[in-house]
Amino acid sequence: MFFLFGFNKKPKGKEQRKIVKNGVEVNAIITVYKRYFELFFIPIIPLGKSYSIYIPHFDEYYEQGFFGKIPAEYLEICEQVGRLY
Repeated sequence: MFFLFGFNKKPKGKEQRKIVKNGVEVNAIITVYKRYFELFFIPIIPLGKSYSIYIPHFDEYYEQGFFGKIPAEYLEICEQVGRLY
């Protein structure tokens, strides 16, 4: 089946930041995505930004989206990184 339209997200930037988790300062990898509405695989309408954060020390991954939710303290850090992209 061939789809003419859909939603897609493309990575716009990746940054490493130090965060405090359980009283320990660890590195976190934050990725900023740009969401688009596509027509024939051409991005037409930008729909905003979404974020993902990975904490390798604790092996935790959070993603903002339809089913994922980022905790509030990490969402603030992600939004600060998102202002750069």
